[in-house]
Amino acid sequence: MVTTKRDLWSHFGLHPMEFIRWEQVGQKLGKWKQRAYNPFFDALAVASSLKVELRKVRGDNGHHVCESAFKAFSRGLRNLLDHADTNSENVNNEGFQSLWGVDSDGYKAGLALERKGTVERKTKETAISVQLQMDGGKTGIQIDTGLSSLNQFMELFAKESQLLSLSVKCNGDTWVDDHHTSEDVSIALGQVLNKAFGTKAGLNRMWCAMGSYGDARVEVTMDLSNRPCLTHNLTLSQSGEEFAGDLSVEMVDHVLESLVMNAAMTVHIVELTTGATVLETLMATAMAFGRALRLCASIDPRRAGATASSKGTLSV
Repeated sequence: MVTTKRDLWSHFGLHPMEFIRWEQVGQKLGKWKQRAYNPFFDALAVASSLKVELRKVRGDNGHHVCESAFKAFSRGLRNLLDHADTNSENVNNEGFQSLWGVDSDGYKAGLALERKGTVERKTKETAISVQLQMDGGKTGIQIDTGLSSLNQFMELFAKESQLLSLSVKCNGDTWVDDHHTSEDVSIALGQVLNKAFGTKAGLNRMWCAMGSYGDARVEVTMDLSNRPCLTHNLTLSQSGEEFAGDLSVEMVDHVLESLVMNAAMTVHIVELTTGATVLETLMATAMAFGRALRLCASIDPRRAGATASSKGTLSV
């Protein structure tokens, strides 16, 4: 008995307009009316003897919702065939490691590209040097931003990526406050990541990963899209906290946004469990961010060097 659960369609609709409008009048995406997607996925599930569940997490653009649904289905099917649960926090299973672990062909092919980048940035407020190599961490991680919480965030992010050697040095006006240092360092790190990615040809491009730190548990969905966007639901106001260690709570959002925008990524961060402190939430985010980055940046040998885009490029 094959069952389907299509919360994506039945509860949310495909179009940002009211559900009843497209159901009665019939909205279109290309040459298809949106109502055709229900029977399509029903028939697909029955014909393939699969249980298919599609659930929309966010999104109000009909074209994007449909495109994302088909991408999610195809990647879920690939995971099923590969016996690799790529959304699991425990990625030590044999199927996952053989395809995407540090001994996999995709990971080694990524290292062989010798991707790297350098950014030197100097203003009246900060002097920053960032050097990054995607060499599996062989060169090491040295972070000195003048802010211990920002150091910890970037060290954990780089370590969890199992990919990056990272050197960050900042001399900033922390006697004023932490704003300029935390913003400018995040901008520079995003820029150097974007340089190192190059054209992104042959990469997985999209991935989802989870991280836990203390009571906090966070999921990061990442797309090296060249269309920067950040959304998150992180709780940044526990018990009226003003600081996450020595980083102002108000700067947490700014750090993430500066990093994502300058790395030209699309990143959705979902807080699954709230941390006891904002610092725990920030560190869980760093872990999930680093893990997602490694898999996004890994080579998918099955793509044979092709860019993961129907446009054939992510450079325009």
